Order: sequence, then structure tokens, then C-alpha cells
Amino acid sequence: MTEGEDQAAGLRRANDSQTALLPRGLRIVAVSSGKGGVGKTMTSIGLAFSLARAQRRTLLIDGDVGMANVDIQLGIDPETTLQDVVFGNRTLAEAIVTVEPGLDVLPSPCGAPEMADLGRARQRQFVDQLTAFAGGYDFLIIDVGAGIGQNVLSFLATAPETLVVVANEPTSIMDAYAVVKALRRLPEPPHISLVVNMVRDLAEGDALAGRLNGIVKRFLGVELPLAGTIVFDEQARAAIRARKPVMNYAPRSPSALCLAELGRSVAHRKPGAARPPRADAGLFESLADMKLASFKKTDAPAAPPAAGGNAATQPETPSQTEREQP
Repeated sequence: MTEGEDQAAGLRRANDSQTALLPRGLRIVAVSSGKGGVGKTMTSIGLAFSLARAQRRTLLIDGDVGMANVDIQLGIDPETTLQDVVFGNRTLAEAIVTVEPGLDVLPSPCGAPEMADLGRARQRQFVDQLTAFAGGYDFLIIDVGAGIGQNVLSFLATAPETLVVVANEPTSIMDAYAVVKALRRLPEPPHISLVVNMVRDLAEGDALAGRLNGIVKRFLGVELPLAGTIVFDEQARAAIRARKPVMNYAPRSPSALCLAELGRSVAHRKPGAARPPRADAGLFESLADMKLASFKKTDAPAAPPAAGGNAATQPETPSQTEREQP
């Protein structure tokens, strides 16, 4: 067992009583992607807005510590971040930013190497505060980093529900498959759903989801539900440049309407379809034991693939070397 694993295990044991106090109705949804540049953060923000406007009290956590950009896309300039809470300089209440009624944001620092090695006392203080805060929400939405690094997996392993965002390009499909494979190998896999982003229309979204599901079913033996499709929209790009959520910048735009539909899909899913938060390895211990991701990502949406470049026409093999069954 490594030093980091031993530290995390000790923290879990010390906080069993805290995580056991989590409200049973609380739903924790992680939003992930295999690679950057597929609109994951935009999806996280849009989902959080949609849930809040459906009368679900929502806390959006920027879980991409070190490469955080939720605050940038929301146009907020927080004076206090998660780092200040962890180091005891501010309370969690002071770090929380209310962006509209029913929607709060916990921003993270961008470029903070000191977050990589936290002492037990600081971890415990943060866990206590966040556990107490959780009772005030219906949803915790976590915008995690791209890829399958250890920091990312620590979030994904503890969220009962995970949305995997995928775009219509071969690298995104293969990397999304890698995320699904890593999640399926966990002792208690979460409920995994797909979100297809930056496609021309719903039909292309269905085709892409079917394409990825063909790979997942062939190699992993499961099929993933499609939680939502977000069509490509220049208004979404303009909203990011304007540092505004697209649901405010262009509320009747195709992407905003798709995000609203995604929120309805997630809100109406029966929580029983996913495992409940675990008391022995809860989200909050992972949050308190965060490590910086070792990769760099970009999260602004890219243009859709050119005609003829549709990923649905690419070879089915998930990689050149992978032939194993899980």
C-alpha cells in the first residue's frame, strides 16, 4: 500500500460517522470525459442550471483541481476557493458562490501544487464542513478532470452516477471507452450514462451513441443509456467567449434547449438505478484527499467534424492492442 493509499484509508476510517450522516435523497453525479475539448465543463454547468431551474437545489463543484475553469465559463472571479477552505483560511460558506436561486458553485484554484499533499487535520476540517453543507442540496454535480488519472478516478469511484461526455471524433470515442472500462472495473461500478455533444442533429447523436455502445458491448458486455444529446451550436462557443452560461446567453439556442432536456432526463431518472453514496469510501474523503491531475486539458467546444469525417465510419476496434475481456 502506498503512502497516499494509506492516508486515504485512514481518513475513511476516521470519517465513517460523518459520511453516514449524508441525506439519503442526495444524488451525486460526476461529469467526465476521456479527453479535453469535448465540452464537458459546459455540459456540467448547463446540467446544474437545468436542475436548479427544475426546483432541485444544486451544488456544482469544480473537481478539476489545478486546471479549474468553471468560474471562467460562469464569468465569476471568486476571491475564495476550495483551497482556502482546505487550508483553513475561509469557511465553506465563504467559498460558496450563489449564481442564481437554487444553484451554488464551489470553485477550485487553477495551478495549486500545495493541494497535492494535505495533512489529516486540514482534510478532516474540510470533510466536516462539506458533509454539513450536503444536507442543503438535492444534487451535487462534480465537473471532474478529463482522462483516467488517479485524481479523476478518485472522484468517479465515489459518485454513484457518472455521465461520460463524448464528441463525434475517433479519439473522443476511444478515450470515452477507456473511461467506461476503468469505471466498470471498480468494485462497485457507478450508473454510467452517455452524453453526446457537438453533433449536427439528434440522429447523429443516436448514431454516435450506438457506435460507442457497440464497442462497449463487444468488449465489456454492457450497454449504456443515452442521457442526452447536445447539438453543435455557435451560440455555445460565443457564450464561452463571453464568460456566460449558454442557458443565459442564448436560452432559446439549440444547445441551451438540449441542456435543459438533459437536466430533465437526469432529474427524472430513478435514484434507485444507481448505488447510494458509500459511508466507508464517500465522496467527501476523496475531495479531502485530492491530488493534482498529471495531464493538461482544454474544454472549449471544437467545431463538428467535416462531412466524411464522421466517427461513426471509423473502425470498431477500441485500440490496436486491446483484445482482452474484463
